[in-house]
Amino acid sequence: MKSICIGMFALAVMTGCGEQIDKKPTAPVKGVVTYQGKPLETGEIVFFPDSGEQIAHGKIQSDGTFELTTYDEGDGAFPGMHKVTIVSERDMEGVSAEDPEADLEPSFIPMKYNMQNTSGLTAEVKEGSNEINFDLE
Repeated sequence: MKSICIGMFALAVMTGCGEQIDKKPTAPVKGVVTYQGKPLETGEIVFFPDSGEQIAHGKIQSDGTFELTTYDEGDGAFPGMHKVTIVSERDMEGVSAEDPEADLEPSFIPMKYNMQNTSGLTAEVKEGSNEINFDLE
């Protein structure tokens, strides 16, 4: 019985406790998003690698800054060319038709920035630290 337990323990150690994935190296990416010259105060930015690999994303902070994550918080994006999308919308949850906010546009920025094929935004991530800024119009 003791040898079975030792064998099972050795097998568990060799295979690991969870599924492991091969993490391709990333490069740190941070920056600022502005709209009409002012920091965008909320939103999400997504980098889509031209290679078709895993995306990198980041939350836009109230000062317009962002930091990208692929696997772990702040680890960045894969080096190479990327298409970029930015979404920044009002929280319309719970807003009724009678509410004055109901007439406001849901997006703080033009909707074209929400999709890869219309945003027109690209970025090159290089090895090492990257600062990539976007000034939306």
